[in-house]
Amino acid sequence: MPFRSRLAGLLLVPLFLLVSCDRTGDSIKKNYLFTLLPSGQTGIDFINEVKDSKDFNIFTYRNFYNGGGVAIGDINNDSLADVYFTSNMGDNKLYLNKGDWKFEDITNKAGVAGMKS
Repeated sequence: MPFRSRLAGLLLVPLFLLVSCDRTGDSIKKNYLFTLLPSGQTGIDFINEVKDSKDFNIFTYRNFYNGGGVAIGDINNDSLADVYFTSNMGDNKLYLNKGDWKFEDITNKAGVAGMKS
């Protein structure tokens, strides 16, 4: 009996996997919480580029690839969430929210680019 129950289990698992798959993909598309918008539309073009070197790498800094961070807050009291990205090796960027998912890079005007290492 144990052999038959194992065999039945091995046959049922692939059957359940096949039945649970949605071939159309409609169920996945309907459940998206976020939509990816291109940088040309939003104005946000920040990239946290990290380059290995002898002095800066995963062996000398344990969290080397974790990224700098992101802060969201209303810096000009217009009730819109502005975005500040910090970089590991480059300039930080501050984006002012203009509404309707449009942002303006005001890093230099605000003087918050930070200092490169």
